[in-house]
Amino acid sequence: MPWGFVGSLATAQLVSWGSLIYAFTLFIAPMGQELGWTKPQLTLAYSLGLAASGLAAVTVGTLIDRGHGRLVMTGGSLAASMLLVAWARVESYPVFLLIWIGIGATMSAVLYDPGFAVLTRRLGHLSRRGITAMTLVGGFASTVFIPLTHLLIQEFGWRGALLALAALNGVVVFIHALVVPAGPADLSVRTSQAHAQTSGTARRVLGLRAFWGFVITSVLHGAVFTGFAVHMIPLLVERGLSLDAAVGAFSLIGPAQVAARVVIATTERRVGMRAIGVATTALAGTAFVLLWFVGPGSWLVVPFVLLYGASNGMMTIVRAVLPAELFGRADYGAIQGMISAPATLSKAISPFAFGALWALAGGYNAVLAVAVTLSLATLVSFAVLVAMPGRPR
Repeated sequence: MPWGFVGSLATAQLVSWGSLIYAFTLFIAPMGQELGWTKPQLTLAYSLGLAASGLAAVTVGTLIDRGHGRLVMTGGSLAASMLLVAWARVESYPVFLLIWIGIGATMSAVLYDPGFAVLTRRLGHLSRRGITAMTLVGGFASTVFIPLTHLLIQEFGWRGALLALAALNGVVVFIHALVVPAGPADLSVRTSQAHAQTSGTARRVLGLRAFWGFVITSVLHGAVFTGFAVHMIPLLVERGLSLDAAVGAFSLIGPAQVAARVVIATTERRVGMRAIGVATTALAGTAFVLLWFVGPGSWLVVPFVLLYGASNGMMTIVRAVLPAELFGRADYGAIQGMISAPATLSKAISPFAFGALWALAGGYNAVLAVAVTLSLATLVSFAVLVAMPGRPR
C-alpha cells in the first residue's frame, strides 16, 4: 500500500470538503449583514452549486477513466482556489450565483467521487483499504474547518477568511499535481479489467438491477441526509432542546462517522460489503424512528445522532467500494458519476423542499415523517435491488 500517495490524497480531501462544503454555513450571517442578502438567497447559491456538481459528475468520471485524473483534480482545485478569491470580492448577487455554480462544478472534480476513481485506478484490489483510509481522514473535515473558519472570520472578516481558504486550496493544487497519476491505469488494474465483465463502456450497467438499486438508494439517502442536516438544529430546538444542546448533539455526528468507518475497516472482510450496506440503511431508519421520541431533556438524542452519523459515514464507503465489486473496475469513474449525478441533484433540492414542507405544515413533524419514510424506502431499495444474493440483473 503506497501510504504516502493515499495520505496525500486524503489530506487534499480534508481541505476540499472543509473549505468547499462545511465552511459555507458560517458565511451566511456575515454576508447577509454586509450585503443585505437573505438566507434563502444565499442558500440558493449553495443548491445551484450542488446541482452543477451533479451535472458534471459523469463527464469528470469519464475523463478520469481515460487517464486524465491529474488534469481533472489539479484543474478543479486550481479553479476552486480562484473562485474562492472571486467570492471574497463579490458585490453583485448574480455574480455570486455564477461563482457558486462554478464552485459546484469544481466539487465534482475534487471531492470523494473523483478521489475514489483515482484510488481505484492506482491501487486495484487494494482500493478498498485506500478508500477507507481516505474517508477516515476526510471525516474530520467538519471537526477541523468549522472552528478554523469561525476563527478566521473573527480575525479577518468573511472576505479575509475566504482568501485564507483559497490559499489552503492552493496547497491542494500542488498535492494533486504531484501525486495524482496521469495516463493509463496501473498494470494491476488493467489486469483486473481484462477479467472484468465489461463491453468497454459504462452504459453496460444500465441493464443491471443492482445499478438502478444503487441509483435509487443514493437518491433517497442523499435527499434525506442532506436535507435533514440543514434543518436538524432547528428541529431539535423545536422538540424542546436548548440551542446549546442541539449544537452539542450535532457535533457528535463527525466522530460517529469516523468511528463507523473504523468498524468497517476491521470487519468488512468477514461480513461483506452487501451486508454492511443493509446494516447502514437499517441504522438510518432506526435513527429517524428514535427521533420521534426525542423531547425536552431526552437522552434519546444521543443515540439518534450517533446512529445518524454512523449511517452516513458507512454509506460513503459502501457507495465507493461495492460498485467495483458488482460492476468491475473498468469504467469505475463514469459509473460512479452516473450514480452520483441524480443523487447530487436530490441533495440540491431537498433542503428547500424540507423548508417548504416546514412552512406549509407549520412545524417539523411533517419533515420528520418524510425523513422516516425516505430512510425506510432506502433500506428496502438496497436490500431488494442491491443486496439480494446472486448475480445482479
